[in-house]
Amino acid sequence: MGTPFSPVYIERVLDPSYRNWKSLFFDASVKVHRAHLCMLAERGIVPGKIAARIKKGIEELDKLEMPEHLPGWRDKAAGAERVEDLYFLYEKALGERIGHENAAWLHTARSRNDMDGTIFRMVLKAMLLDLSCHLLEVCASLLVRCGKGENELIVLYTHGQPANPSTTAHYLSALLLELLDDCARLLAAIDTVDSCLMGACAITGTGFDIDRERVAELLGFGGVITNTYEAICSSHWLEEPAQALQSLMGDIGRFAADLLHKASCEVGLYFFPDGLVQVSSIMPQKRNPVIIEHLRIQAGSVANACAGIGVIFRNVPFQDVNENADAPVCSFLNTIGQTNSVLDLLAETADKMEADEERAAQICSEFGVTTTELADTMVRDFGMGFRAAHGIAAAFARSGGKVTILREAFLKTTGKSLSWSDTEIEEVLSPWRFIRARKTLGGPAPEGMRPVYRRVDIIIKSLNERLAIFSSRQSETEAKLEAAWRQI
Repeated sequence: MGTPFSPVYIERVLDPSYRNWKSLFFDASVKVHRAHLCMLAERGIVPGKIAARIKKGIEELDKLEMPEHLPGWRDKAAGAERVEDLYFLYEKALGERIGHENAAWLHTARSRNDMDGTIFRMVLKAMLLDLSCHLLEVCASLLVRCGKGENELIVLYTHGQPANPSTTAHYLSALLLELLDDCARLLAAIDTVDSCLMGACAITGTGFDIDRERVAELLGFGGVITNTYEAICSSHWLEEPAQALQSLMGDIGRFAADLLHKASCEVGLYFFPDGLVQVSSIMPQKRNPVIIEHLRIQAGSVANACAGIGVIFRNVPFQDVNENADAPVCSFLNTIGQTNSVLDLLAETADKMEADEERAAQICSEFGVTTTELADTMVRDFGMGFRAAHGIAAAFARSGGKVTILREAFLKTTGKSLSWSDTEIEEVLSPWRFIRARKTLGGPAPEGMRPVYRRVDIIIKSLNERLAIFSSRQSETEAKLEAAWRQI
């Protein structure tokens, strides 16, 4: 009997899908078989003797180092061309060992619809949890880098112009808090993924007296999707993780773009060692900090892929559709792998970036970056309004920092001579004095940074606790499934 499928359909759809299932989803599918059989046996839906035969057959197939033992689509001698996918091949292989009628009992009260979605979520959840752990490790390394950068003078920019002196610690801790927000979004998305479909069957459930919660428990899910139709047609389990990753990549991409500016020759606030720099093949003087560009490129690529997940569901029917099938899922799983690369590059970039404090001080002087504190100090010392002080400081900045202009502007505005000595004026304009004065919550002074670090510690602890719950449940699940399996 020849294949009922078009050769093009086999080559472009069935073959790629089959490879996906063999490489990514097979182990999870066997766990679903086991959990479902345990539930059927416990509920008395499958007779005990038949359940025992199915159990024996599954264990025999396990010894064959599946799925490599399964035939490919073109293996006609094994009859692969007569079935659609790995499910039917597995059932066929099981039937050859225990009898096809016995093997068919395993598919009682389930469909490929609820099996597919459950298996996809199992694999996706595991990869997202690993990614979350990786992201928290990067956040921990950023926290260490912040500690090293508490006394590194830099200049922060607004609208592309030098704005305020600050520190590497202040700069990177802002990114750190953004990444922790992203991690929280990622864990919230995992909560959406962490619901079992089994028992929803095609769309309306089954007339058999099954226990959906039991299967979810044996597979390590936090619960079931209550409405069986929602279980089959929902896209949130794929879209929400994609949105969380897109936000993460957006934050990292913006940081990379900003750091490229700060590392440019014209700005020169950060320097990178030779191990992260490429030279020009024609221009001997060039030192290109390409790690930042690769960080930006990879983050942008992941963000675009994540945006595509939302696009494919636009105007898609609210039903079981192949937008929820293995092709988009595998594409997204590959995106998660790329995200890990982005995180590695980010950690290396933050660890190796070196602040050029002399250049930072030069920018402060050249562009009047500390004149905000000059105005603030005049308000505090002389009891004048800020707008008047701002005008005096602006005149001073426009003059290129001439003290004589500062004194003239002060006299013209207040009718009094400025009582500060030149040495006192120099001290008021010091970048480190500017930083030390910013003691308010979240400012770059040590007093301002302490609550930032406390906030970071609280968030990291909370996120780690949530990850520990998933990890603990998973280890308990393995034991529960094994115990239930032994009872068959």
